[in-house]
Amino acid sequence: MGFLIKLTVAGAVVIGIGYWIAEGIERQNVRDCLAQHSQQYGIANGHDVYLTDVVEVNIHRTYGDNTETRFVKYRIQGSGDIQSATCRW
Repeated sequence: MGFLIKLTVAGAVVIGIGYWIAEGIERQNVRDCLAQHSQQYGIANGHDVYLTDVVEVNIHRTYGDNTETRFVKYRIQGSGDIQSATCRW
């Protein structure tokens, strides 16, 4: 019985680490997208630097080169408002 509990705890830890890594990758993708918006279009200036929370990421369209258009909602430091952008990665 003790082995089963240890196995369950170990599994939960592995799954938790997986979610933590995936969240970090998604957060970096959003940050990169906002930096690109800032450089190319002059919009979302500084949002990549002051990003505090990724609220939601929804896939809108998938392309043949394994990229997807995503609708992103996020918050920035100093504002309670939810910002949004369209990104492709």
